Amino acid sequence: MLRIVLLLSGCMLLLFQQYITPFNTSVQFIIFLIGILILGVPHGAADLLVATQNANSSKKSFSKFRFFTVYLLRLFAFAAILWFFPLTGNLLFILFAAYHFGETDLYQFKTNTLSGKAFVIFYGLLILSVILLHHFEELKPVFQMFSAGKENVVFINWLDVNRYNVISVSGILFFTAAFIYFLQNNNTASNDKGQFLIRFAVILLILFNLPMLLGFTFYFVVWHSVLSLNNITTYLRKNNSYTRNSINREIVLYSVLAIMGIALFGLTGFMFVNSNAVVGYLFLGLAVLTAPHMQIMHDMYNSLRKLKHVEN
Repeated sequence: MLRIVLLLSGCMLLLFQQYITPFNTSVQFIIFLIGILILGVPHGAADLLVATQNANSSKKSFSKFRFFTVYLLRLFAFAAILWFFPLTGNLLFILFAAYHFGETDLYQFKTNTLSGKAFVIFYGLLILSVILLHHFEELKPVFQMFSAGKENVVFINWLDVNRYNVISVSGILFFTAAFIYFLQNNNTASNDKGQFLIRFAVILLILFNLPMLLGFTFYFVVWHSVLSLNNITTYLRKNNSYTRNSINREIVLYSVLAIMGIALFGLTGFMFVNSNAVVGYLFLGLAVLTAPHMQIMHDMYNSLRKLKHVEN
């Protein structure tokens, strides 16, 4: 039911943008920023609670000091890769994000096999290629703000010229991986396959027709973050480990701390010069946070699949 509601909200957003009152760039930016603050940041702010529950589920000891040490080391290590090797770092970020998005959307399927992992990552790559490459003219100014974007102008221009070839290859890889996966897992209910394909088609339709910023807002903020928060809450309330109020308090606390950190980082990096700068630095922040966040969520989804406590 939740997925249907989220898809309907995406369809309504598309209807307004295409046929009723198109949102100008400033309004799109405000919607994006509010969405990031209200849902995007909180869905990652639960990492400490999720990691604690992961340790409890696997009957391992948990140390907050060790958690923050490893978390920050991963964060700074990936930040260093982005700083010293920006092209490599951004490509790694795309791969990490693709796997993370795919794992969240496909949690109901058994994806621990090689074909399952290919299914997951090519799903995410097709989603990201539609969001980013179909609207690449909107993304190029963000790249050009950074010195790394200017240094890699040849690659960026190549990507611009060949973007629909890349989208086509992503589509072929996804449908090939999906065909192989379902062929090897023929015990998957036909109803599950049908619902998945319909949902996926609607998501692609929405993302293809919305501007990049609204498309990213719908997928990351509305779809991904809401589903993640729902799954996180389900996971944390398993066996009455946490109450809903305690979960909300922790998420609000760490969300506020994260937003303060982003603001301080932005002030030192001229984040607030214009809307493109804000978008650029927020994307950069998401890239840095993806490395530690996706490992914690990966462990959570492994546990959820085993216990079959996630609601379809």
